[in-house]
Amino acid sequence: MEAILTSINDGDRVPMQVQEEIWLAVQAAHPDPLLGIRLGQAMLGSQMGLVGYLLMTQKNLGAALDQLLIYHPLLGEGGLFEMRRSSFYVELCYRPNYLRCARLRVETVLSICLAQARAMTGREFQPQSIQFAYPTPSLAIQQQYQQLLQAPVQFNAEASGIRLRPQDLEIPLVAADRHVMARLKPEADALLKALTSKSLQLRVAHLLQQEPQLSREQVAARLCISPRHLGRKLLEENASFRAIQDEVRSHYACQWLREGEKTNVDIAAALGYCDESAFGKAFRRWTGLSPKAFKLDSLDHLDSPAAPDSTQ
Repeated sequence: MEAILTSINDGDRVPMQVQEEIWLAVQAAHPDPLLGIRLGQAMLGSQMGLVGYLLMTQKNLGAALDQLLIYHPLLGEGGLFEMRRSSFYVELCYRPNYLRCARLRVETVLSICLAQARAMTGREFQPQSIQFAYPTPSLAIQQQYQQLLQAPVQFNAEASGIRLRPQDLEIPLVAADRHVMARLKPEADALLKALTSKSLQLRVAHLLQQEPQLSREQVAARLCISPRHLGRKLLEENASFRAIQDEVRSHYACQWLREGEKTNVDIAAALGYCDESAFGKAFRRWTGLSPKAFKLDSLDHLDSPAAPDSTQ
């Protein structure tokens, strides 16, 4: 974890591959079934940066949720929010774009949303229920969810989200300030415009992260455009399908080789290569090493003793 965090430039957005490494490391270090809930509850509104302050200064909870739907990509490209409305309830639903650590990450996001909604309303807001789109755990675990969230919890839902009463949208926010909000909004708009100017390459990367074996033609079909149009649009974003594909595939190849649970044949198939030889050529192009040499080098680093602490 330390190695991953020290490699991050504080001034840049964290690449999706690095985010996955962080989540995998967190999950491995803390095998707690309610870890996502605890992480979300530990998050402070100020840690959400510009978007956090923009939400807090809205006039009521409904306005804050409307802004979340607009500006959530600035917080992370890992999923999508949507609002579902009926006569009896409103649901803030969250759909992830990732597969790895999905349950942990979804629970963290929803727990953050719930904690911030309560904080912004001076704890006036209490949800009707919290919905999770995965199987029901044991009764003991269900009770822990309800104790931590202080709300009814339902599993096997169509989508993960927070269910509110329509009147909850009118709850005023304690830090509402239309003058501050008006000053923050242009900056948020500029950041969102800069981010969405690269929206296609993010969508391509998301698809490849979920299914790294996909070809350019298959990705284009998923996006309902032609392969040629996909190439042109990526070029407008100063990107290429080959570069995005190489980045995703090399990330997974290195990770799987370090883990040592897949053979080269398995990795080649998982990444969409016709055989082990084609995968080996691609891997040498990415790293300058053969898969075997890379695996041996990784083992040498694990086996080598730690350097002495010069401060002792």
